[in-house]
Amino acid sequence: MASSRPSHRGPDKIFGIPKHHSDSQHPGGRSYDYTQKYLPDELGKEADHEARIWKVYLDEAESYDEDMVRGFRDTIDSLLVLAGLFSAVVASFVVQTSLNLKPDYAQLTVVLLSEQVALLRAAGVGSSSTIVPATGVSAATATYNTFDVWINGLFFTSLSLGMFTALLAVLSKQWLQAYIALTSGSAKDRALARQFRFNGLQRWRLEHVVGFLPLILHAAFGVFFLGLCIFVPLGYRIR
Repeated sequence: MASSRPSHRGPDKIFGIPKHHSDSQHPGGRSYDYTQKYLPDELGKEADHEARIWKVYLDEAESYDEDMVRGFRDTIDSLLVLAGLFSAVVASFVVQTSLNLKPDYAQLTVVLLSEQVALLRAAGVGSSSTIVPATGVSAATATYNTFDVWINGLFFTSLSLGMFTALLAVLSKQWLQAYIALTSGSAKDRALARQFRFNGLQRWRLEHVVGFLPLILHAAFGVFFLGLCIFVPLGYRIR
């Protein structure tokens, strides 16, 4: 006779999302029993090149590395796309605003021609040329507007931070590619090679580098918007 006692199993869904029921009964994310997958080692050969301990280590490391590398790659790929688009936008501003760091030769020509016309008029009526005030403007004495310097400095800083983020992201992807590259040799050799690479990632603190990339990009956005706040209210001129 079937029991009518209620089941104590939890809900199959949480907020409408199917609940994941792990079928793994083994630690480390394994879905198998290594004692059944690998034959036991002969007595005295428990640490040989093809011993079971190395094969189990490689299986555990593969599961761990897969999750770690996937998380790093998702973050890096998103940052690369955002950094590329952001750098393109900032570069378009820099192309225009950097022109104001050069002397405006068209404006200089207008000023000097106006002075020459005034001198010709004075000479035509027999007046002294000293009554025409000198402009004192030349390409050698041209100065930059303070706002031009600030705006370009902020935009160039923002662009540099964006490019630096992209550079570190590419380097991180290269490190990950080298980390998961296949190696040849016995199970022991492959296990030692994997551990050597993992120690290298820990020593170079790749996790901290990848976590620091969004902060650099956020700083680039902040500097850019600060320059934009100066750029827009002044009715900034674009040549």
